[in-house]
Amino acid sequence: MVSVIIPYYNVEGCIRRCIESVARQSWKDLEVLLIDDCSQDGTKTIVENFIKEYDGPISFRIIEQEKNQGQSAARNRGIEEAKGEYIYFLDSDDYISDDCIEILCREFEKDGNVQMVIGNYKIIGPLYLTPFQLQQRVHTSEEIIQEQLRFDIYTMPWNKLVRKDFLLRNNLLFQPGVVHEDNLWSFCSAFCFDKIAVVLKPTYYYMIRQGSTERSHNREWHQQQLFEVYKYLLKFIFLSDAPDKKNVKSLVEVFRYMQRDLIPFIMEPYVKGEKNRAFERYKEIRQLPYWTNDEVNRLQDITEKDRKGYTHFQFSVEKGFKKFVKQHKSYKVPKEMNTMKISVITVNYNNLSGLKRTLPSVFAQTYTGYELIVVDGGSTDGSKEYIQSQERIDQWVSEPDKGVYNAMNKAVKMAHGEYCIFMNSGDCFFTADVLETVVPKLQGKDFYTGCSTFIDGRETYTCYSPQKMEVDFLLVNSLNHQATFNRTDFLKENPYNESYRITADWGLFTRMWLQDLCTYECLPYMVAIYYMDGMSSVNKESANKERILQLSEMVTLPKLREKKKIKKIIDWYLALQDRTKTISFMESGTLSGRAFRHKRKLARRINDAMMLPPLQRDAKILFNALKMFFKDLF
Repeated sequence: MVSVIIPYYNVEGCIRRCIESVARQSWKDLEVLLIDDCSQDGTKTIVENFIKEYDGPISFRIIEQEKNQGQSAARNRGIEEAKGEYIYFLDSDDYISDDCIEILCREFEKDGNVQMVIGNYKIIGPLYLTPFQLQQRVHTSEEIIQEQLRFDIYTMPWNKLVRKDFLLRNNLLFQPGVVHEDNLWSFCSAFCFDKIAVVLKPTYYYMIRQGSTERSHNREWHQQQLFEVYKYLLKFIFLSDAPDKKNVKSLVEVFRYMQRDLIPFIMEPYVKGEKNRAFERYKEIRQLPYWTNDEVNRLQDITEKDRKGYTHFQFSVEKGFKKFVKQHKSYKVPKEMNTMKISVITVNYNNLSGLKRTLPSVFAQTYTGYELIVVDGGSTDGSKEYIQSQERIDQWVSEPDKGVYNAMNKAVKMAHGEYCIFMNSGDCFFTADVLETVVPKLQGKDFYTGCSTFIDGRETYTCYSPQKMEVDFLLVNSLNHQATFNRTDFLKENPYNESYRITADWGLFTRMWLQDLCTYECLPYMVAIYYMDGMSSVNKESANKERILQLSEMVTLPKLREKKKIKKIIDWYLALQDRTKTISFMESGTLSGRAFRHKRKLARRINDAMMLPPLQRDAKILFNALKMFFKDLF
């Protein structure tokens, strides 16, 4: 039997989805312990009604806490009350796949010595965690410790099926009163395991809510909670008599981890001017058990750097603190880590049919750790009601605006993701795995642009992003916003110019690229499907006028990359728009208008060739290249 432990407190909006996912399990030898931590909303009533309605083989039981004591105490109560041989922790706002318990249980059948099985997960909502990618096999004691120290094993207790007797024998309960109790429990358990098994099929769906602990407090608050975990972990390493605990204090990896982790706890408040707080933390550590000088010297593979970092412990508290600070005087407080990679932004105005095409393509993404922001311009065609009905939208607003770029700037201000992509109403992602493919590639550039499929009535063609950005491309093309991942901070610092109605996104990138103020990288993936019925598509003449106006301003910019060359090209292009000036430019021999037209024609033909099978593609490209070569030659 497996005992599924679900603590709950004020989660009436999601508890039913959670327990329904357990009721659908293919593994029926289950008991479900629902620990009521004194909820004050309608959660308990929902649970009671579900149990009354349920007619199946799984046992559901409510256990009431006498007072609200937090998740740690609730989980401990579940362990005490559990009758199953195995324990499975499930958070009340999450849910699991129908075959979750069966998949994890089968691993115990393969190897009776395994003490825990870890399953993979998917995040639903605005949070980014490094993907869980351990090898799918049995991992041994030494591997487990090293993997935990590298955080290759996630620290959350959910989606881990563990033997109950292992937990009780080693007193691996949760520490009440500690917010990051997951970290402490996970590390202490890792120091005791002999074998664990890993399953890489996602079996758990981790839901992120706006009010969750991960997002409701700042770095300083979380750091204080983690400092409490650090102190408890020291006690476990040196004082715990758990029978299965390994001699981890003799492992140099553990020593280095504890040394490294101590630095920000002391130095962060110190460099912020809170020297008393830093000293109090240091004094607390000095009162706890720690490695002696002899124990440090006996560590295998100990280095001189390791020893140097430890020397402050050989002095009094006051002198040791001064030495510690001196050793780490170059410490800099790291920037607040962004916990989310992607903000998907949809701008809409009276385009309900387009909205119903766009949003399902977002919801269908296999990568689910994004936030979805919808900015509606006060639509009157039912768009607002449709937006309101979608649970998966994280933030939305419906109010009159001053045009599409005003709406896009508004959305950027609301965005929390490291990168944002504008998938405006009517457009959609090319496939369901676009975000899952692209997110690992977003590594610091300001703009990443992939490829798009354009649909113009019955015709379809592909638009490829350039491998290397050139001014010739920018004069006649632009980065497709529905295929471009923009660094959010960049757009917050450089908003779109709202005085332009159609080409402000082109103008922003072109201006910044010409001045060498942004970075770009091509993504060799199909990202979006773009329907040629948008404003910039049907107002080509107006769009061209806006481009010319912006280029006229850009050519006077003080800091242009390769100023003479680019200024000459832009001047020529602007003159090309005026037929009376075109002749004089061609006669002057400054640039060849014919060569320019040939180059554009060749680009179109190569674009068409890219859609052909490999051999035909290469033959077509070579043929056109030779043809253009002889035309230019003669």
